[in-house]
Amino acid sequence: MMASIYKTIHILGLGNLGNLTAYYLAASKSAPVTLLLHRSEQVSQWEEAGQCIDVVTNGRSRIQGKFQYEKTFESINGHAGQIYNLIVATKTYATTEALRPLRARLNADSTILFLQNGMGNSIQCSPSFPNTDVVANNSCIGTVDEVTSSLFATPSERPHYYTGIVSHGVYTKRAFSVVHAGQGYIRVGAARPSDERGSSTTRITRDATPRYLLQCLCKAPGLSTSEESEERILHIQLQKLAINAVINPLTTIFDCLNGQLFDNPQRLILSRLLLSEISPVISRVFASSTGAKPDSEAISSFSIPSLEQIVLDAANQTAQNISSMRQDMLNGRRTEIDYINGYIVEQGAKLGVDCGMNQMLVRLINDKRKIADAEIPEIFSNAKHC
Repeated sequence: MMASIYKTIHILGLGNLGNLTAYYLAASKSAPVTLLLHRSEQVSQWEEAGQCIDVVTNGRSRIQGKFQYEKTFESINGHAGQIYNLIVATKTYATTEALRPLRARLNADSTILFLQNGMGNSIQCSPSFPNTDVVANNSCIGTVDEVTSSLFATPSERPHYYTGIVSHGVYTKRAFSVVHAGQGYIRVGAARPSDERGSSTTRITRDATPRYLLQCLCKAPGLSTSEESEERILHIQLQKLAINAVINPLTTIFDCLNGQLFDNPQRLILSRLLLSEISPVISRVFASSTGAKPDSEAISSFSIPSLEQIVLDAANQTAQNISSMRQDMLNGRRTEIDYINGYIVEQGAKLGVDCGMNQMLVRLINDKRKIADAEIPEIFSNAKHC
């Protein structure tokens, strides 16, 4: 029984990515999979789906039903057994509260892998499927700190954290049914909360618990998972953060497709002003976390010209796509701006970097504002020369 609990992979958050991951893990038969239903409406949806997950690939529907499930919102959950392997695929802003009922079941022998939309809602969607989510989880950078301070403030009780960068194209048909529109990959790497960054200390755990979860993911062929170094995963996350901090909010306030974003020169100047704040923030976050020197190749890739080129390339590659933040706004859903530009503002305040432009974007998005190009100089005071 203990061996089964130790090997079980629990999945919290059953949207696009949670369903896709659960399906392929179960299909690979590498580990038992338990779905954690954290909202009451998910129970009826799960019953209506026949307690199965349906994944459509190339027009072909494939159903997987080899799952256990638990209702984490019930009080009895606190008395359930320990969770050793947990994949979190909730919305970033819901993560801490979704994890709170599981707190007593997680400890230093547990491993949490964050695979989420949000501060990594990638705009790199499949060109053939404009509304397809392709997720790149930068959200972990801020979410890990939030989860740690709220739930795992004591280092000796803290789980091992990992984060994933995902390029699969996937969208939802209905609850527990997704279309795998574009084959991609998952890159997984260790993540540390801010109070551990820059430390070379490795926490001791029994057996090889963290490795087990990664091995199971790598054995699931449909996920195409591989492991990256902690430094490499952070570098990719921060580059993705810069892309998302420009394209997601700007396409939302200007109400345009990704490829239309820079049709007006004023918008390009505005993006440069945003990057002038983003560049020093992510450079210093990376340096403080890894010990990288200011003249290193990694730091130079965070220069304003380098980031601008990455942003332009991403916009061109996804020209016909609707950014995820704009989709959320159009559908009346809460956006994850606080975990994208809000993270930049928060880190800038800690580092003494003025991030007023990013703060303005946070305010505009939270106020559900759309603006015209002629309003740029007035709203963004630093853009008077536009």
